[in-house]
Amino acid sequence: MELRPWREAPERDGVLLMAPHELSAGRRAEVLRSARWSWVHLTSAGADFIDLAEWPADTLLTRSWRCYAAPLAEYALHAVLTHEWRRGTPWQERDTRSAPAPDAPPVPAGASTGGGTGLWGAEVTVAGWGAVGRRLATVLDALGARVTVLRRSPEPGSPFHQTSDLGRALDADHLVVALPLTAGTRHLFGRAALGRARPGLHLVNVSRAAIVDQDALTELCAAGRLFATLDVTDPEPLPTGHPLRSLPTVRLSPHVAWRSRDSDAAFADDFATIWAALAAADSSAAPDSSADPHSSHAPGISHSPGISDVSAPGVPVPAVPAPGAPAPGVPVPAVSALGAPAPAVPAPSAPTPDARALDAVIPGLVPPTTGRRARAAVRALLTPGRS
Repeated sequence: MELRPWREAPERDGVLLMAPHELSAGRRAEVLRSARWSWVHLTSAGADFIDLAEWPADTLLTRSWRCYAAPLAEYALHAVLTHEWRRGTPWQERDTRSAPAPDAPPVPAGASTGGGTGLWGAEVTVAGWGAVGRRLATVLDALGARVTVLRRSPEPGSPFHQTSDLGRALDADHLVVALPLTAGTRHLFGRAALGRARPGLHLVNVSRAAIVDQDALTELCAAGRLFATLDVTDPEPLPTGHPLRSLPTVRLSPHVAWRSRDSDAAFADDFATIWAALAAADSSAAPDSSADPHSSHAPGISHSPGISDVSAPGVPVPAVPAPGAPAPGVPVPAVSALGAPAPAVPAPSAPTPDARALDAVIPGLVPPTTGRRARAAVRALLTPGRS
């Protein structure tokens, strides 16, 4: 197995690692049409860059669903705390207080070194219950915030209050948007909904700008009714002179909430996890070209698939190691740089698992791709002698 530029990939059965947010729409379309990919893995957490209605049924599509949860949650927490302490920090570079009288208490009643209130007792709504939402809710709860989760259907046994009511979600001190952009979430927080929000609500968006009606949000922030911290806008960057750039009730960052010390290659961990899940699910499967007409064992299909990178220049894409603790007996081949041969992987030999059962074990799977395609993809990766 080898890592190579996408233009050098085989015509069939290649595995594509694509950074969709770093490519124009035209270039994304060019890359996706350049070969008959067996598997496309997105380095992004969202799949909204892809037209799923037109996605070929014989190409597995996965996303980096977990690797950005920690930095996104940290950004959201920072945004919430910054807003809470916006009137002043609790510390001073030096103590400027006058010396107290001999009989004065250490801290006079009503004294304060800052104008903030902190998170204890604050009401925070987390919109979305993926990896980001779960991590953020846990952190906020640990700091004493009263957390409400906005989701379509409740999860039994959840320690957090859950609601599907937008009105309830917007009746809070803070709202953190961590939802994927879909047809159902586009402008979910529209003009009417935002107009009914609790006065002074602070909206934090670490997901996609189109989930919020940006024009309505701008007007409400200009009127002083709402506050916002936005890592995403439409367009990116905003035009010079756009009111969001100068409103004192708005903080902007240039789509950097996902960054961390390891963020440039963090998606590789998710890719390796998915690879291991595929291998574990199919470790006992025997090659069966009749199961999929486009499998790598069908006549005319290349038996030298490569893993191709379409990330931005300057962003390193390292070899993808096998996860630290794969399932016993599961072969997970190494992915190495161009020209470095990878070790051969033993061939599986037992009956193929049911495709529907396989769907449930693939992390990061993006519908409408299915376990049937995954079976073919993992066979292409685990066939002996691939290099």
